[in-house]
Amino acid sequence: MHQVPDEHALPLHLHLTLALSQYEQHYHAFMEQNHCIGKDFNRHVYTQLQWCSPTGTVLSPSGGSKFVSIRDVDCYCTVHLNHSGAYHFYVQYEGVEGPQAGLYVQVEPNLTVGKGDSLTVLPLEAIRCQTVIAKLMGPVGSWEAKLRVAKESGYNVIHFTPIQELGGSRSAYSLKNQLKVNPDFANDKDHAVGFEDVEGVVKKMRQEWGMASICDIVLNHTANESIWIREYAECSYNCFTCPHLRPAFLLDAMLARVGEDVAAGLLEHVGIPSVVETANHLDALRWQVHTNYLPQIKLHELFQCNIEKYMARFSEQASKQSPTAAQDVPEGDLQLKHDPEYRRLGAEIDFDRAMRTYNVFRKDCFDEDSRKRKCVEAFRAKLQWLNEEVRKEIQGHLDYAIENCLAGTRYERVQADGPQVKGISIKYPLFMKYFTQYGVQGKSLKDIEEMMYGGPGKLFMAHNGWVINSDPLKDFARPQEGTGNVYIRRELIAWGDSIKLRYGDKPEDSPYLWKHMKEYVDTTARIFDGVRLDNCHSTPLHVAEWLLDSARKVNPELYVVAELFTNSDYTDNIFVNRLGITSLIREALSAWDSHEQGRLVHRYGGAPVGAFFPCPKRILAPSIAHALFMDLTHDNPSPVEKRTIFDLIPSAALVSMACCATGSNRGYDEMVPHHIHVVDEERQYQEWGKHVDKTTGIVAVKEALNLLHGGLATRGFDQLFVDQMNPDIVAVTRHSSQNHETVILVAHTAFGYPSPWAGPTGVRPLRFEGNLLEIVFEVQIYKK
Repeated sequence: MHQVPDEHALPLHLHLTLALSQYEQHYHAFMEQNHCIGKDFNRHVYTQLQWCSPTGTVLSPSGGSKFVSIRDVDCYCTVHLNHSGAYHFYVQYEGVEGPQAGLYVQVEPNLTVGKGDSLTVLPLEAIRCQTVIAKLMGPVGSWEAKLRVAKESGYNVIHFTPIQELGGSRSAYSLKNQLKVNPDFANDKDHAVGFEDVEGVVKKMRQEWGMASICDIVLNHTANESIWIREYAECSYNCFTCPHLRPAFLLDAMLARVGEDVAAGLLEHVGIPSVVETANHLDALRWQVHTNYLPQIKLHELFQCNIEKYMARFSEQASKQSPTAAQDVPEGDLQLKHDPEYRRLGAEIDFDRAMRTYNVFRKDCFDEDSRKRKCVEAFRAKLQWLNEEVRKEIQGHLDYAIENCLAGTRYERVQADGPQVKGISIKYPLFMKYFTQYGVQGKSLKDIEEMMYGGPGKLFMAHNGWVINSDPLKDFARPQEGTGNVYIRRELIAWGDSIKLRYGDKPEDSPYLWKHMKEYVDTTARIFDGVRLDNCHSTPLHVAEWLLDSARKVNPELYVVAELFTNSDYTDNIFVNRLGITSLIREALSAWDSHEQGRLVHRYGGAPVGAFFPCPKRILAPSIAHALFMDLTHDNPSPVEKRTIFDLIPSAALVSMACCATGSNRGYDEMVPHHIHVVDEERQYQEWGKHVDKTTGIVAVKEALNLLHGGLATRGFDQLFVDQMNPDIVAVTRHSSQNHETVILVAHTAFGYPSPWAGPTGVRPLRFEGNLLEIVFEVQIYKK
């Protein structure tokens, strides 16, 4: 990485101190970031640091040794870190190979807005971010009027979903071309739109409005319609590059055929109409899949061996080869080895071992013919047993897979709390598709099976998605142990509009993909102040590392936000440390009651140890990852749907009291009563002054809350306390340890509609020490 030329980017002076035992120890310390000595960043090259004594004297190695000898003292190393990111250090003991102790240090970026003498730094705890779905912004000429809604509502950061050309599904996260701006942004059909047009708007926001911006980068998948993915099919997990996926693809093709037959009314005579909407329809569907469709593909044969082929070979070899003596029979037993191409009955065994194990002397035989016959029978029985075990294992996977398929169909078409889809179409298939199926229209399952072994198999590409409770550090599309994987067991919540990208272990494994995505990420880092890693938990760590390293060369003060759901602080820290993530998305709407909401405010919004505002330095202390705490994300339903309209203000107020970055989604402040969906919604946002102003929804309230949040951060309110006053009422206290001022917020939440006969709350009085200076504001929702 390069040293930041910006005079406002202050270096961090870091002292690493190690307390040593009374025994003599020999150390040398290394840091991962060697740019501090004027070189470009290389994650795999470390720089040796100098140890200093408590008096500041440099401790130099003696006797030609590279290790420093230290007795009965504390020592430290001083480094100057000139820009943001995660820095790795380790210590090595003499005589012991490899690192013995290490740590990561996270240096937060300096987000600067304004220009010239008005250039200022946005403290992370003062961030108020609003998400806008880029495809709903319309022509770029209208963006300023639409983004002014966020400015007038007190936000200082805009989060844009991807600004690139979208695929056929129109999902905001299914990108057709990562290197081309969405053509919908053109002001008219005669003038093309480019990245420079978006950059112009973002630059004005930064310099004139004092607002920073971040934009999503989508590294895991590309749209089905991406032309480049067909030209460079090795960039995907397909039946040609990844033969281990062929059984899962054949199953997927069969399930697609079931959906086509149901839609055509071909199964009405067996109790499955074209509109599947009852539990009885699902039961009939299960029976037909197991008894009629699965036998057509005989999926277990792709994992079995050809018994007759081996029997013929065994009989021929047994006639030429002397039988094995009892003492020479090898220990252990035969195992089936999967055919690397997964051809039907293509599994193999160790035939030499089989000959030594089964072509043996037999005491129960008195002539060679009977001995050979019994050896052949024993060998056949073993192969039949091996094939049967595989068949039962595959059947177990298929039973599990079909139940997963039916569970998805039940939710989408039968359950009262589901979307209750009626028809079967490309957008709404009966069973979600796990693979693209180019060129299979009108083909039989037998023809499709033949195609997947040849050139057409390159276009049978695996879709991306996510797996519930999976290990985010493992690539679920790679080969797995045994005969099962998430694709054949149908454990993937698949995104049928997006192809999963296959990077390999290094750029040489897929040169075009790494180059293509580098240009995409670098362009985003150049235009915006930060990036949001979409679906970070499914992004290969080494890929995200490499791309973010490149992005930080373009923008050394890059603000990195991540959507990371691992359900583990330990796993979160691996991503945060390796990638240098500044803030993790946290959702207030995940709380199921006010007590949990208060806990989230305390957990994610508690002031970091040793944080003194607005000083940019922090005491070096372990802590959980910094949060971007959202009252609503664009993935959430409207709180009006999930909770009540009365909860919009109290929940937003609780979030605004958190000592971290906060955020919301466009539509929350305007009280939109439904989910503004990243796939289905096509209506454009309203412009400021046209149906949106300070009297709209809770815009004025949000402005007050946003300004309160920013003031608490910049005026040194570094302590936070949460008090549960009754089941619905939560009080949050922000206190300044410097001047001992306190701000208290009391929020009456409404996760459910109150009963008209509920009566008084009976909440205890709010008591505090000190003097009441003012009531800043009091807010409630009422009907005009």
